Amino acid sequence: MPSGKTHDLITVLLAVPTFVVAWGVTNSWLLSGVATGATLFGGLMFGPDLDIHSTQYTRWGVFRFLWLPYQIIFRHRSRWSHGIMFGTLIRVVYFALVLTLLAVGGIYVRATFIAGTPPDYGQLLHAWAAIRDGAISYGVGRNALFATFAGLWWGAAIHTLADVGWSMLRKSTEIF
Repeated sequence: MPSGKTHDLITVLLAVPTFVVAWGVTNSWLLSGVATGATLFGGLMFGPDLDIHSTQYTRWGVFRFLWLPYQIIFRHRSRWSHGIMFGTLIRVVYFALVLTLLAVGGIYVRATFIAGTPPDYGQLLHAWAAIRDGAISYGVGRNALFATFAGLWWGAAIHTLADVGWSMLRKSTEIF
């Protein structure tokens, strides 16, 4: 497999073509920038190698503990972590779940120990829905979410495609 530096170089080199294609599809500088930024983030920080102690994993610094359950759940190079179709979707859902659990835990701790009353979960869900709806409707709305996911997916796909290409190259050179 290519080294972490090679994966990073491929991701960075594909940033400009990604922007050009996104511009052609969206005709929007903002959405093209969002897709390109998400591609860089997806390739450098949010890629398939979060299932092991990798360069992507160590870049999370003090927050890398967030990925420990992910590493326990998913075997390295499984179709669920490296899969083109589901890998990014699983990481997005996993990360959203982890952030939600941390937010609920933080709200519970704050309400119980600082305010002295346990939280009303109905109000918590209502506040969460308002934040979600506000984030979606702000700025460019749902198109920004689609551009973000497309960029995250492409950044991870670059990694997986480089792994597959590298394996194919090595196998073809072993024949000769």
